[in-house]
Amino acid sequence: MNNEKETINKEEAAATLESLASFKRDATKSFRMPLLLIMLISLSYSLIIFSYGMSEHGNMWALGALIGGAAFFIFIAFSVYTFRLLGIKVSVFPKGKKRIVNELVLAVIFGVIIIAGREFRLLGFEFSPHIAALIAGGLLAYLLYKYPTGEYMTMEKKND
Repeated sequence: MNNEKETINKEEAAATLESLASFKRDATKSFRMPLLLIMLISLSYSLIIFSYGMSEHGNMWALGALIGGAAFFIFIAFSVYTFRLLGIKVSVFPKGKKRIVNELVLAVIFGVIIIAGREFRLLGFEFSPHIAALIAGGLLAYLLYKYPTGEYMTMEKKND
């Protein structure tokens, strides 16, 4: 090892930063949740939204929402525990400005889907809870698969 300080040029610095970004993308892909767990989480979330949209006056659909909520909590706890066994600390709360804004936008989107599914059903559109649950479950599965860390990372496109 040489302890002398050497300056690096612009191309070397860019190559080093690109290799670090590539390493982070590869690490994110390797620690992605199993597809079965992603599907179970999104299906239990869909059950919550569907049951909430179908419930009125405390009928049996409220029980479906409770079962879906319990299953959702269990699957999330299992995924966090699995990551802990692998040595990965899962951050529950966002830490950066971009991630806070991203989480707030997603909360608004999911909130609109939940409320719209219920309100459109009360207006007479009987299949709106089905559609809302399908959209929310699909969106959640996509987000858990594509962005497992909750951060948006650009993918490199190489022209070979």
